[in-house]
Amino acid sequence: MAKPKILIVDDESNTSILIRNMLEELGYNVASLASSGKEAIQKTLQIQPDLVLMDIILEGEMDGVDAARQIHDSLDVPIVYLTGHADDDLLYRAKLTEPYGYIIKP
Repeated sequence: MAKPKILIVDDESNTSILIRNMLEELGYNVASLASSGKEAIQKTLQIQPDLVLMDIILEGEMDGVDAARQIHDSLDVPIVYLTGHADDDLLYRAKLTEPYGYIIKP
């Protein structure tokens, strides 16, 4: 049986690499890393991961919530948000995308 593919989306490369290493040590298949909302959408459509770990706050024109909404509209892939901090408005917007959950960043 093939291992589920995971896409990690975070604009801080150190955090992405840390999470990737932790997951790979636990036997998970991290298929790719993305650093922006636009790249997350492209890679999700390209590799069709089984799970997307998405930072809520991303630099650039599109935050993680907007990217998750577009991914959710195109594919039925579970999205789990990563967050170090977020304001109430952002968390409210995130809930509207029906995520599978939230993880506090290490």
